[in-house]
Amino acid sequence: MDKHNLKRIRDNMPESLKYITSSFVRNKLIKNKEFCKYYNLLERREALSPESIKEYQLSQLKSILIHSFQNVPYYSELFKRIHFNPEKLNSFDDIKVIPFLTKGIIHENFDKLISVKKIKGGSYSTTTSGTTGEPLKLLLDYDSFFKENAFLYFFRKDLGYQFKDILVTFRGIEFGEELWRYNPINSETIFSPFKLSKHTLELYRKKINEIKPSYLNGYFSSIYYFTKLLSDSNQSLNFKLKGIFFSSENINEVERLFVEDFFKVRSSTFYGHTERCVIAQEFKHNEYLFDPYYGFTDQIDFKDNSFEIVGTGFLNKTMPLVRYKTNDVCQAINDGKVLIRGRRDINDFLYGINDEIISNSSLHFLSDILVNVTQYQFIQEKKGTAVLLMVPNKDFLTSEVTHIKKEIDKKMNGIIDFEIKVEEKAILSSRGKFQMFITNRSDK
Repeated sequence: MDKHNLKRIRDNMPESLKYITSSFVRNKLIKNKEFCKYYNLLERREALSPESIKEYQLSQLKSILIHSFQNVPYYSELFKRIHFNPEKLNSFDDIKVIPFLTKGIIHENFDKLISVKKIKGGSYSTTTSGTTGEPLKLLLDYDSFFKENAFLYFFRKDLGYQFKDILVTFRGIEFGEELWRYNPINSETIFSPFKLSKHTLELYRKKINEIKPSYLNGYFSSIYYFTKLLSDSNQSLNFKLKGIFFSSENINEVERLFVEDFFKVRSSTFYGHTERCVIAQEFKHNEYLFDPYYGFTDQIDFKDNSFEIVGTGFLNKTMPLVRYKTNDVCQAINDGKVLIRGRRDINDFLYGINDEIISNSSLHFLSDILVNVTQYQFIQEKKGTAVLLMVPNKDFLTSEVTHIKKEIDKKMNGIIDFEIKVEEKAILSSRGKFQMFITNRSDK
């Protein structure tokens, strides 16, 4: 069963049927051949020497480069032009002759970056969240979904996670009128980050107390907001959590410590991308180590002892990305670990009519709607209302505005009233920088 069929089960199956078939659906993930292969590979790695791990990483790098040269037109032409032969790769430094891959190059060469060789299991189309205002369309192997989950589940072991554990997750999916939805694939109940407010807190708290999950999981901003609402109302949960897993957002350290102290547990997170080039496990707060079995992490050094992360992923052969510039910035510390500064503002969010916090991750669904939009950004002057400013591409039709407005209103469900504006260019700062969120609220 592929990723999209699992997603359809999650979103469309009647709730009562989800509970009846939960063990069957759950096994489609944790007993998947590729998931088990990679999870076992990571477990066996714990007994290997650093030299053996590097040898494996180099062999995987060589394999994806050979595949790219033989089957992907863009790389076939590029490698010939620069006289690069992946068969002769002997060290990680050898790839430094390969020019960097950027989002712009992917936009311009999309078809040429697709493998002419059909990949076993097939592929699916997805888009990045568009943190920089430019959603990026990609093709990913179906199997890469299961492989990536093996890494994420393996990382969770640090907080004692077991496959039988139940999660409560704060993440944006299609909820309709519901506040939560059960997802048997990941043994979790997903709660709407859009509708969380002081008015719905007791409904959230009551349901979570019924579920008694082992872990909270999901967007940092939503979990922090939930915790703050509990604290402000002098309430708590009536059971003990084992830990908290954060994902998809940068983390404010002060707010993180507040959450950990409130629930008296540790938390963990990871660094990754939709593009599946780079993943990094967090070992201490904001101290990460790039995983050598997921890809090879290169870097562009800056003068202030920091560097931009450049990744070559091993999991995706349909559209392999070689030396892909992530635009995220890190700083080396010790033992190969890095501090990930990122490029995203941790305060990037909008306020709903009842002080609901709508984060950038919660607005990820826009990437699937704004297919003919080059850039978009949010402008908010008072809570409950906002402007979505869009810079259209050449294929944009005026009639799309109505559809976009309808889809956003359905997701927001009255939390934020969006005005749609189509402009020739985005609003830039005085220094010419793009901002995804422009907030000039008068009601702070």
